[in-house]
Amino acid sequence: MMEQEKHYREELFKLMQENPELPVFPMVDYEIIGEDCGRWLGAWGSSYIGEYLVCEERVYFRDDNDPSEVERLICERQGEEIFTLLNDEEAKETYAEMPWIKAIIVNIDLPG
Repeated sequence: MMEQEKHYREELFKLMQENPELPVFPMVDYEIIGEDCGRWLGAWGSSYIGEYLVCEERVYFRDDNDPSEVERLICERQGEEIFTLLNDEEAKETYAEMPWIKAIIVNIDLPG
């Protein structure tokens, strides 16, 4: 086993032990998914505690410092018309008040 993957697994297990109440949410790298397969092989990647929100268009990961993500999410959830009425502070507040789900996020990467 590669040393990096061993480190990633240990990191994940530590997060799970320290936060047993949090769900574990694996994020599969787009390069892994094949069109003609029923199962895919991946490798353990980094993991962290974060917040996510599943919408119709995509899954969002909370990033208060990315204005384009703030805009995309508000436009998808509430409409572009609403977003244009908000000043920067109101947009940040609206973004923060979304029904974020706290979880352990695990990146599933291409196998080495």
